[in-house]
Amino acid sequence: MATVTKDDPNCPSDIVFIGNIDLRPYTEHPNTTLPPPHATARMNIDVLASGHYEHVGFKDVMVFLEIKGPSGVRFVEGADRDNWLWGIPDGGGWTEIPTGTPTTLLRMRKPDAVSLIRPKPIDGLTYYVGLSGLPPGGGVDLKVSATASRVLATAQSCSIEVTDLRVGDELRGYLSGNPSDTG
Repeated sequence: MATVTKDDPNCPSDIVFIGNIDLRPYTEHPNTTLPPPHATARMNIDVLASGHYEHVGFKDVMVFLEIKGPSGVRFVEGADRDNWLWGIPDGGGWTEIPTGTPTTLLRMRKPDAVSLIRPKPIDGLTYYVGLSGLPPGGGVDLKVSATASRVLATAQSCSIEVTDLRVGDELRGYLSGNPSDTG
């Protein structure tokens, strides 16, 4: 069963949070033009804001992902990806490429202003990304963090470690901290 721990237990994230991670089986569309390897699982990750930011638009909302194990598991492009930019490491920064290449380090960025709070409680901006190389019945270990900019400031979530996330697992809520003001 999947577990979540904060890298720094004293991290004071109070505006932007990682939340609602799940991993589902996935089969790429039969008529895809994407090169192999194709995704065999799809991970969904929400970026959330505390309740006081219900009517605030955030831009450059980024999720940083790192696969810690097992070896051979990669983030891969999927035909169902929508409107976020695929970033891969480039020395000291990130390069955005039009079609994702398999990687263990990924930055997903949505440049446009968006809300991080949806009508349902504890629901935010959802990113979808494919995984390949996941052993049948096996889990994946991840490091996850997020950032988002608003008009006057930039907010950052605490970094979390997700261990043994398996197809069918769901992690719900404010995973990178508990806001004192969930609105």
